[in-house]
Amino acid sequence: MSEPNLAEPDLAPLLRRSRWPALVPLYLVWLAAGVPVALWLVHRSDPELAVRMTQMGSTWIRHGLLGLAVLAFAALLCWPPMPAGLRLFLHRARLALTSDRRPLQRAIAELRHFESAQKHLEVGRLALQMGDLNLAAPHLQRALELDNALSDAHYQFGRLWFRLRSIEQAAAAFGIAEVLDPGHAFGDALLHHGRCMYLLGDTQGALALLRQHAERHGGNRRSHFWLGEALQSIGDREGSLASFRAAAAPKTASLTAEENWFRARARVALWRRGSRS
Repeated sequence: MSEPNLAEPDLAPLLRRSRWPALVPLYLVWLAAGVPVALWLVHRSDPELAVRMTQMGSTWIRHGLLGLAVLAFAALLCWPPMPAGLRLFLHRARLALTSDRRPLQRAIAELRHFESAQKHLEVGRLALQMGDLNLAAPHLQRALELDNALSDAHYQFGRLWFRLRSIEQAAAAFGIAEVLDPGHAFGDALLHHGRCMYLLGDTQGALALLRQHAERHGGNRRSHFWLGEALQSIGDREGSLASFRAAAAPKTASLTAEENWFRARARVALWRRGSRS
């Protein structure tokens, strides 16, 4: 099994690309701030045109916001992934904003006095948990440089690659973690390895891994949904429906935001196939 290429030149562009969504609100603020300046410049040459532009812009904004509000309300009522996705987004935002950063800061401070693979791994894992990919990446990379046999470092690096949508790298990292420590992270390394194989187009390899995960670790709503997608791709209608039904089963207890997201997606998958959950 090949090891993931951890070279900085490959990782850096992906990290830069991952920052774009966070910059969108800033660009919108700059755009909004530029509107009064543009209107002032127009007003200096043609005051009446500036008034007409203001009135027209206000009308478009008012109607656009009203239309978006109606569509969003309808989607929240009728489309299960909409409220589930909103809940998942807010959950992740809350974790990023309210997580206690003291353990992370303490681990970084300890690294200044004594460097070890385990301490770099701790910093990388905590940073990744808080959504700070730019901080997680160099520490996970350094952890593997110091000790390439750390299964959890490979697993955490796989999570990083997966979030950066570098699927081939993620598959290699998850595969190494599973070889070094079978059943690592309660089977999550194996599950993600199977998902990566599916995304890479190796459906048979993905099915072997996903079924292996189900046999060894049971299933959850995410694993059932991923297995359903893989079975659907090979034309196994009955198998995919069974997996989607397991993922979309009625709630018997409170679901996490992630479980609720995959349940919502499974319900839609069943609707599309004319089946009920």
